Amino acid sequence: MDLVQGSKYWIMFPPSSHVPGVFVSEDSSEVTSPLSIAEWLLEFHADARKTPGCIEGVCKAGEILYVPSGWWHLVVNLEAGIALTQNFVPKSHLADVLSFLKHKPDQVTGFKRDVDSPFGLFLQRLEREYPEILGEAMEEVDRRSQKKKRKWEEAVGTKKEEGTTGFSFGFAEDDEEVP
Repeated sequence: MDLVQGSKYWIMFPPSSHVPGVFVSEDSSEVTSPLSIAEWLLEFHADARKTPGCIEGVCKAGEILYVPSGWWHLVVNLEAGIALTQNFVPKSHLADVLSFLKHKPDQVTGFKRDVDSPFGLFLQRLEREYPEILGEAMEEVDRRSQKKKRKWEEAVGTKKEEGTTGFSFGFAEDDEEVP
């Protein structure tokens, strides 16, 4: 973030932190806080500041701040201002970003309304500029997908082995099996 005009208060937490008042789903795909920013500041700010690794400060006009990947952060404008931001995807996180764009399009924001598929647009641009890196990342996405499928099949027994009936669910009486 490059602050052109004004000032902003920042509070940041490492990815491994539990931020008071913020709830994260097991797979980290959903983040919720039942409070507004103002309520969070009133209710949790004091405790959050004691969180190991917490960093806070004020950025003023002419300063630049880098937010590392995965860091939790909250920003409050202390006065009217202008800031420029830029996001980027390091090669080490590309497979995660591709998977997110592909499988969770309802959680993707920030694109113009005429962009039907942020995933498709991202693929198109990567293919044009970095085809080798895209190929490697898509192979990793496929590997992860296959690994998840195998785990599911092992858990529910959808791969029928000799002498097994596979997964079934039902309400049966006594010894009656309902496939």
